[in-house]
Amino acid sequence: MTLRHTALRVEDVETSVAFYEDLLGYEVLREFETDDGTRNVFVGDPADEDTDDPAAIQFVEADGPVETGDFEHVALTVDDVDAALAGLDDDRIDDGPITMEEFDSRVAFVTGPEGWGVELVEDL
Repeated sequence: MTLRHTALRVEDVETSVAFYEDLLGYEVLREFETDDGTRNVFVGDPADEDTDDPAAIQFVEADGPVETGDFEHVALTVDDVDAALAGLDDDRIDDGPITMEEFDSRVAFVTGPEGWGVELVEDL
């Protein structure tokens, strides 16, 4: 069983897409509009060779600002946490990077453009 995608409701799809393009090199994989005109855009790593349908983040266009939760986030694997953080403004970095030896990983928590949390995980 594999994760296909996770959906986040966002007010500004373009800003969210640009954030993940800059942070992780993600690209728009596909998009569609529902019958009621709601835009859906999927971003992910097109180089993901494990499947013909790479795991993605789905941005679902909202009519206005979206309330995010206290610890709601998506966790994404990166090759180098420090390199991923290097291009971010300090105010986007919430915590880390932290080496978690018990999990053989290095992690950092950042905030996306609409308040959604992103956990970056580097396997050591």
